[in-house]
Amino acid sequence: MSDKIIYSKIEKYASYYKHPSYYLERKMLNALKRGIRKEAIETLSVINKMERARLADSPVRSVKNSLIASCTLFTRSAIDANVPPEDAFSHSDVHILEIEALNNLYLLKKYEYIMLEDYFQLIEKYRQEHYSPLTIKIVQHIHENITDRITLNSISALVNRSTAYISMFFKHEVGIGLMDYINLNKAEESKYFIKYTNTSIAEIAYLFSYCNPAYFSNIFKKYIGMTPSEFRMSK
Repeated sequence: MSDKIIYSKIEKYASYYKHPSYYLERKMLNALKRGIRKEAIETLSVINKMERARLADSPVRSVKNSLIASCTLFTRSAIDANVPPEDAFSHSDVHILEIEALNNLYLLKKYEYIMLEDYFQLIEKYRQEHYSPLTIKIVQHIHENITDRITLNSISALVNRSTAYISMFFKHEVGIGLMDYINLNKAEESKYFIKYTNTSIAEIAYLFSYCNPAYFSNIFKKYIGMTPSEFRMSK
């Protein structure tokens, strides 16, 4: 499925979000963690069209505080993407010093995108050091097409390897079965739609290409530890 169709599907349901600013923030951070540049940058641009919270009396100080908060979120996403915490925090220290050194509003706002790109490169560097090109290609495909129906056969065709080979290779390198990885990431991604929208569980199941809502609920419970309905009601 093309990016355009994916975005269309997601934006259709985004309109139901009870807290749009929080949804957009989570969407951006998920895109960063998954390595989806286009989605993260587009979402950050939408966020920045909104009125920023006033975090200090001085406009410059307020934007600096906002960027430091963004840096913290980017750092946490990098750690969630398995970047070693010491590496993620090292980048955070550099960025905070740079933010404090800037005193121009235009340059400060531009720096947020520079910072986002740096964290993308950090996550990619970690993956390249720890995963083979084959695994990186598979993982990237899964994250870029998370709302699609992804099967062993479709991935086999993508990488031109047998299903038996990619299943064995992926589990050996990543430590989790390929279908488990797909369903786990679908469950994780669906959490934000369940928690922060009024969209029905059946519609969310459809969004993530599960034809049967009951099957989606079973998958979600397997990886998250509770049903979608229970998760929606939880704090």
